[in-house]
Order: sequence, then C-alpha cells, then structure tokens
Amino acid sequence: MAKRTAFLDVLKERGQLVLDGAFGTELERQGCDINDPLWSSKVLMDNPEMIKKVHISYLAAGADIIESSGYQATVAGFKAHGYGTEEALELVKLSVRLAVQARNEFVEAKANGATTLRGITLGEETADGVRYFSEGALPKPLVAASVGPYGAFLADGSEYRGDYGVKTEYLEVFHFPRMALFAEENPDILACETVPSYDEAIAIARVLSDPFTTRSLPGWISFSCKDNHHISSGETIIKCAEMIHKVRPVTGIGINCTAPEYVESLIKDIRSVTDKPIIVYPNLGEVYDGLTKTWSGGQSGFLDYVQRWRTAGADIIGGCCRTNPTVISEVAKLLHV
Repeated sequence: MAKRTAFLDVLKERGQLVLDGAFGTELERQGCDINDPLWSSKVLMDNPEMIKKVHISYLAAGADIIESSGYQATVAGFKAHGYGTEEALELVKLSVRLAVQARNEFVEAKANGATTLRGITLGEETADGVRYFSEGALPKPLVAASVGPYGAFLADGSEYRGDYGVKTEYLEVFHFPRMALFAEENPDILACETVPSYDEAIAIARVLSDPFTTRSLPGWISFSCKDNHHISSGETIIKCAEMIHKVRPVTGIGINCTAPEYVESLIKDIRSVTDKPIIVYPNLGEVYDGLTKTWSGGQSGFLDYVQRWRTAGADIIGGCCRTNPTVISEVAKLLHV
C-alpha cells in the first residue's frame, strides 16, 4: 500500500508526467529485426545492451517513466523457442532488470556530470557546467514493467479485438505467474497495457489485488480502443473505468495503442466516473495490421493533441507504436514547463 500511495503522491506533487514512446519502433530504427512472434522480447536474447540503449534514449529525451521490454515476454513463449524453463524464467525477469539498470546508470551519469551514456548524447558542456538537453520532472525516473495482454502472447493481433475465446479464470491463470516474475525485479509500476476486453481487465484487476503476487506495487490497466467511446472488444470505456474505480489496488486507468484522434473523448469519459490517474500513450496515427505486421496510412498531428489530452484530464502522457525519442522530447517540452 505504501508504494501505491507514494506513486500517487508523486503525481500530485509533480503534475503531469511524461511516459516514454514505442520500444519496437526504436529497436527497428537501431537495426534490430523484430519480425518474430516474440517481437521486441526477441532482443532480450539477441542484444540486451541495445535494450538498455533504447531505454536511455528515452530518458535523455525527458521521459519520467520508462517501460520495460517485457510486453511479449512469457515463459511459455520462450520455451516454445527452445529455451528451458529456468532460462525462460530468467529472460522474463531480465526485461525489467535491464530497465532498472538503465535508469540507475542514467541517474548516476547525470550526477557525475556526464554528457554521453552508451552512445546517447545527454547534454553539452557550457561555461556554467553541463546543460542537459531535456530534463524530466523527477530526479529519479520511474520504471514500469510492461505487461502485455494475452493477445500479445498469441501474436495474432487479437489484442486489438479481444476475441480470445477463453474464460476470465483462464486469463487470471495466465497473468498471475508472469506478473509475479516482473514484481520480483522491483519495478516502480506494473503497466498492464493494450487490454482489449472487459473480461481481461477483470482478470488483471484480480491479479493486481493480490499483494503477494504484485508485492503491493502500483499498477495501471490501459486499454486498446476502437473509437471515441469503446474499447476494442466493444464495451464502453466508461464501463471499464467504473470497474477500475471500485478496485482500490488498481492505481490508474489508461489508453494506449489507439488512434490519437479518439483519445480526448475517451479521457473525458473516464474522468466522468473516476478521479484515478489517467495514462494515455496513443499511436502516432497510422493503422496497424496485426496479421501482416505492417503499418499504413498517414500520420496525424500527434503533438497538436497533447495539450488537449492534458486539459481533458490526463496525468501521464507518452506514445505507443511509431513514436520515438524525438516525439517524446517534444512532449516533455510541452509538459515540463
């Protein structure tokens, strides 16, 4: 409970915080091949140092919260790729450990007046000392363990539909041990995201309510949405927010992996039924095909929406698919005033 209260106190004291942006997009930009059922989690095996570099690039951009690379990391998924049980368990936990290490390295580097870290430029020398290009609101940024939905494990795009064909109890069994592994690495937050259905939200809320599993960490549930008022499976965001409002251990409610033009209305719907923190990190504005794993369509003016999301009641703002450190740097400049 103390950890959850501390998180809420930080939000109250600091105002809006900046979340990082897309992880897979940035890995691809750095030359990583993530065209795989494990998606960005594949890089945990292939190039863990690159994962740290991406985290640091977002911290250097001014992010107050970074998310781990565990979105698609599951024991079953790694075992299906030939890893033994112990190796799979270690890889799931490694996703959080790398984010914590990157955050700690970043904080230490700035304390020592460094201008670069792992090839990322943090600032420049001036007559008065080091000028850092983008300052976050927190002296020690937070680490959120990315907890992808069941659909991410299936890797068939169903996190944008929610048509799993399984019962809520099955989804609980899926999420319990995985969230316990993430919690062992002591992140600051459990970010349960891209949840497409009310049933999966119920399952996750039950897991977050178990203090032995989550070690009483704060956690949010963030939904993928298909329009201005409905999550991907068709239920209203208001119905979801009303449920989350009643579950005290769930610290906040979010919207992610959603078209930016829908977000303002969704925030207003959420705010009409709860005063819990609202987290929004939409896509850049393109359309994703979960089967072909490709993006199409034009980009909307993502940054033009930020002030509207802030005014509507968002407490934490970042980006999801196709956003990058440059975008997050601009978000930080808008919010850190």
